[in-house]
Amino acid sequence: MRKLIVGLAIVAVVCVATNLEAAHSSYGCSNCHVPHWAVDPAVDPDAYGVPLFSPAQISDGLPTYDLYTSQSFDALATDIGQPDGPSKLCLGCHDGTYSHVDDPRATFLAGDLKRSHPISFTYDSALSAKVLNGSLLDPNVALSGLTPAGTIAQDMLTADKLQCSSCHDVHKQGIGDYLLRFPSIVTLCKTCHDK
Repeated sequence: MRKLIVGLAIVAVVCVATNLEAAHSSYGCSNCHVPHWAVDPAVDPDAYGVPLFSPAQISDGLPTYDLYTSQSFDALATDIGQPDGPSKLCLGCHDGTYSHVDDPRATFLAGDLKRSHPISFTYDSALSAKVLNGSLLDPNVALSGLTPAGTIAQDMLTADKLQCSSCHDVHKQGIGDYLLRFPSIVTLCKTCHDK
Protein backbone atom coordinates (compact mmCIF):
# COMPACT_ATOMS: atom_id res chain seq x y z
CA MET A 1 0.00 0.00 0.00
CA ARG A 2 2.86 2.36 0.87
CA LYS A 3 4.43 1.79 -2.57
CA LEU A 4 1.11 2.65 -4.22
CA ILE A 5 0.83 5.91 -2.26
CA VAL A 6 4.44 6.88 -3.08
CA GLY A 7 3.86 6.01 -6.74
CA LEU A 8 0.70 8.11 -6.90
CA ALA A 9 2.49 11.02 -5.22
CA ILE A 10 5.27 10.89 -7.83
CA VAL A 11 2.73 10.83 -10.66
CA ALA A 12 0.90 13.79 -9.12
CA VAL A 13 4.12 15.83 -8.88
CA VAL A 14 5.03 15.04 -12.49
CA CYS A 15 1.54 15.99 -13.67
CA VAL A 16 1.62 19.30 -11.81
CA ALA A 17 5.09 20.06 -13.17
CA THR A 18 3.99 19.38 -16.74
CA ASN A 19 3.24 22.53 -18.68
CA LEU A 20 -0.40 22.33 -19.72
CA GLU A 21 -0.66 25.47 -21.81
CA ALA A 22 -3.53 26.50 -23.99
CA ALA A 23 -2.68 26.19 -27.67
CA HIS A 24 -2.45 29.95 -28.20
CA SER A 25 -0.98 31.16 -24.98
CA SER A 26 2.33 31.14 -23.21
CA TYR A 27 0.45 31.95 -20.00
CA GLY A 28 -1.25 28.61 -19.58
CA CYS A 29 -4.82 28.15 -18.47
CA SER A 30 -4.97 30.99 -15.95
CA ASN A 31 -5.28 33.71 -18.58
CA CYS A 32 -8.83 32.55 -19.32
CA HIS A 33 -9.75 30.14 -16.52
CA VAL A 34 -9.73 30.34 -12.76
CA PRO A 35 -10.75 27.48 -10.46
CA HIS A 36 -11.54 29.79 -7.55
CA TRP A 37 -13.71 32.89 -7.63
CA ALA A 38 -15.03 32.03 -11.07
CA VAL A 39 -18.23 33.69 -12.15
CA ASP A 40 -21.20 31.39 -11.60
CA PRO A 41 -23.68 31.69 -14.50
CA ALA A 42 -26.49 30.59 -12.16
CA VAL A 43 -25.83 33.61 -9.95
CA ASP A 44 -24.92 36.12 -12.67
CA PRO A 45 -27.08 35.76 -15.80
CA ASP A 46 -24.61 37.98 -17.67
CA ALA A 47 -21.77 35.57 -16.89
CA TYR A 48 -19.70 34.14 -19.67
CA GLY A 49 -21.66 30.95 -20.18
CA VAL A 50 -19.13 28.37 -19.08
CA PRO A 51 -17.95 27.71 -15.52
CA LEU A 52 -14.41 28.58 -14.50
CA PHE A 53 -14.04 31.60 -16.76
CA SER A 54 -11.83 34.25 -15.26
CA PRO A 55 -13.35 37.70 -15.04
CA ALA A 56 -9.85 39.26 -14.95
CA GLN A 57 -9.63 40.21 -18.64
CA ILE A 58 -13.03 41.88 -18.71
CA SER A 59 -13.15 43.33 -15.20
CA ASP A 60 -12.80 46.81 -16.68
CA GLY A 61 -15.76 46.11 -18.95
CA LEU A 62 -15.94 45.66 -22.68
CA PRO A 63 -16.73 48.39 -25.14
CA THR A 64 -20.08 48.58 -26.83
CA TYR A 65 -19.47 47.00 -30.20
CA ASP A 66 -20.57 48.01 -33.66
CA LEU A 67 -22.03 44.70 -34.83
CA TYR A 68 -22.03 42.87 -38.13
CA THR A 69 -24.83 43.93 -40.41
CA SER A 70 -25.89 43.10 -43.95
CA GLN A 71 -29.12 43.27 -45.88
CA SER A 72 -29.54 39.50 -45.95
CA PHE A 73 -28.52 38.94 -42.33
CA ASP A 74 -30.68 41.78 -41.03
CA ALA A 75 -33.69 40.35 -42.89
CA LEU A 76 -33.46 37.20 -40.75
CA ALA A 77 -34.32 39.17 -37.60
CA THR A 78 -31.82 37.27 -35.45
CA ASP A 79 -31.30 37.88 -31.76
CA ILE A 80 -27.80 39.25 -32.36
CA GLY A 81 -26.74 41.66 -29.67
CA GLN A 82 -23.62 42.55 -27.78
CA PRO A 83 -21.21 39.61 -27.40
CA ASP A 84 -22.03 37.06 -24.72
CA GLY A 85 -20.98 33.57 -23.70
CA PRO A 86 -17.40 32.53 -24.46
CA SER A 87 -17.07 35.28 -27.08
CA LYS A 88 -17.13 37.81 -24.27
CA LEU A 89 -14.10 36.12 -22.77
CA CYS A 90 -12.26 36.00 -26.13
CA LEU A 91 -12.88 39.69 -26.67
CA GLY A 92 -11.42 40.43 -23.25
CA CYS A 93 -8.04 40.21 -25.02
CA HIS A 94 -8.89 40.34 -28.72
CA ASP A 95 -11.11 43.44 -28.85
CA GLY A 96 -8.34 45.81 -29.88
CA THR A 97 -8.07 47.55 -26.50
CA TYR A 98 -5.88 45.02 -24.67
CA SER A 99 -2.21 45.92 -25.07
CA HIS A 100 -0.71 42.53 -24.26
CA VAL A 101 -1.72 40.59 -27.37
CA ASP A 102 1.53 39.57 -29.09
CA ASP A 103 0.24 39.83 -32.66
CA PRO A 104 -1.89 42.89 -33.49
CA ARG A 105 -3.44 40.95 -36.40
CA ALA A 106 -5.19 38.88 -33.72
CA THR A 107 -7.39 41.76 -32.64
CA PHE A 108 -10.27 43.81 -33.98
CA LEU A 109 -10.37 47.56 -34.20
CA ALA A 110 -11.55 48.76 -30.82
CA GLY A 111 -15.30 48.27 -30.58
CA ASP A 112 -15.66 47.20 -34.22
CA LEU A 113 -17.09 43.78 -35.10
CA LYS A 114 -18.69 44.96 -38.37
CA ARG A 115 -16.13 43.22 -40.57
CA SER A 116 -16.16 39.86 -38.84
CA HIS A 117 -18.57 36.96 -39.00
CA PRO A 118 -21.50 37.65 -36.67
CA ILE A 119 -21.28 36.08 -33.20
CA SER A 120 -23.53 35.60 -30.19
CA PHE A 121 -26.71 34.89 -32.12
CA THR A 122 -28.95 31.85 -31.96
CA TYR A 123 -28.24 29.44 -34.80
CA ASP A 124 -31.01 26.87 -34.80
CA SER A 125 -33.39 25.02 -37.12
CA ALA A 126 -35.75 28.00 -37.19
CA LEU A 127 -33.00 30.32 -38.42
CA SER A 128 -31.83 27.91 -41.12
CA ALA A 129 -35.45 27.55 -42.31
CA LYS A 130 -35.67 31.34 -42.79
CA VAL A 131 -32.73 31.44 -45.18
CA LEU A 132 -33.80 31.38 -48.80
CA ASN A 133 -32.64 28.49 -51.00
CA GLY A 134 -31.49 26.43 -48.01
CA SER A 135 -27.97 27.84 -48.05
CA LEU A 136 -27.71 27.79 -44.23
CA LEU A 137 -27.60 24.21 -43.01
CA ASP A 138 -29.80 23.03 -40.15
CA PRO A 139 -27.40 22.76 -37.19
CA ASN A 140 -29.44 19.98 -35.59
CA VAL A 141 -29.16 17.80 -38.70
CA ALA A 142 -25.94 18.70 -40.54
CA LEU A 143 -22.81 16.93 -39.35
CA SER A 144 -19.95 19.14 -38.23
CA GLY A 145 -17.15 16.88 -39.41
CA LEU A 146 -15.37 17.39 -36.09
CA THR A 147 -16.58 14.15 -34.51
CA PRO A 148 -17.87 11.01 -36.21
CA ALA A 149 -21.58 11.64 -35.62
CA GLY A 150 -21.70 15.11 -34.08
CA THR A 151 -23.92 17.79 -35.53
CA ILE A 152 -23.08 21.47 -35.81
CA ALA A 153 -25.26 22.10 -32.76
CA GLN A 154 -23.50 19.44 -30.69
CA ASP A 155 -19.92 20.21 -31.68
CA MET A 156 -19.81 23.91 -32.44
CA LEU A 157 -22.52 25.88 -30.64
CA THR A 158 -22.68 27.09 -27.04
CA ALA A 159 -26.24 27.19 -25.70
CA ASP A 160 -27.47 27.16 -29.33
CA LYS A 161 -25.43 30.25 -30.17
CA LEU A 162 -22.61 30.73 -32.61
CA GLN A 163 -19.59 32.09 -30.73
CA CYS A 164 -15.90 32.71 -31.41
CA SER A 165 -15.24 29.18 -30.14
CA SER A 166 -17.52 27.76 -32.84
CA CYS A 167 -14.76 28.33 -35.41
CA HIS A 168 -11.60 28.80 -33.32
CA ASP A 169 -10.07 26.06 -31.16
CA VAL A 170 -7.83 27.55 -28.48
CA HIS A 171 -7.56 24.34 -26.48
CA LYS A 172 -6.53 21.52 -28.77
CA GLN A 173 -5.37 21.63 -32.34
CA GLY A 174 -6.23 25.06 -33.62
CA ILE A 175 -4.84 25.21 -37.15
CA GLY A 176 -2.74 28.09 -38.42
CA ASP A 177 -2.43 31.64 -37.13
CA TYR A 178 -6.16 31.88 -36.44
CA LEU A 179 -6.46 28.53 -34.62
CA LEU A 180 -9.26 27.35 -36.89
CA ARG A 181 -11.09 24.15 -36.12
CA PHE A 182 -10.85 23.08 -39.77
CA PRO A 183 -7.92 22.73 -42.18
CA SER A 184 -9.12 25.51 -44.49
CA ILE A 185 -11.40 28.53 -44.55
CA VAL A 186 -13.47 26.91 -47.30
CA THR A 187 -14.07 23.79 -45.21
CA LEU A 188 -14.94 25.94 -42.23
CA CYS A 189 -17.48 28.04 -44.16
CA LYS A 190 -19.07 25.03 -45.85
CA THR A 191 -19.71 23.41 -42.50
CA CYS A 192 -22.68 25.76 -42.01
CA HIS A 193 -23.13 27.42 -45.41
CA ASP A 194 -24.23 25.31 -48.37
CA LYS A 195 -22.85 27.45 -51.19
